[in-house]
Amino acid sequence: MEVILKAEVPHLGKLLDVVQVKNGFARNYLFPRNLAVLATKEAKHSLEKNRAAMEALFRKELAASEDIATRISATQITIERSVVENERLYGSVSASDIAAALKGLGFNIAKRQVALQEPIKQLGNYSVSVKVFSGVEATVSVWVTNKAK
Repeated sequence: MEVILKAEVPHLGKLLDVVQVKNGFARNYLFPRNLAVLATKEAKHSLEKNRAAMEALFRKELAASEDIATRISATQITIERSVVENERLYGSVSASDIAAALKGLGFNIAKRQVALQEPIKQLGNYSVSVKVFSGVEATVSVWVTNKAK
């Protein structure tokens, strides 16, 4: 099935690419998430007609996300957790905890945008990557401290 991508899809293509995918992938993943439309003759004609406007909109969103990435990179987050022994946390700090802390500071970041390889289980300072937009990443400084009793 041939589709036109409405956003960048990893390992598939970027905005406005016309790509060939399997029917099930298009019906079950791309279409429900509004990532693509069926590449009909009319859609291809409309794509060529509106390509300049869509690319201008993409560049505007990219510039806005680069500004957000700059602000996130300048941010430090402090997360307090209870400690068991040897600076080991009782529990851990996960991507959802970091996303919630960023939301508390006014950034609209989902937990899937936080690229944390494994949960943080020790006290200290960590640099965590946040995917703001396609191709735009920020690095936030996360301080994990001992919770005052």
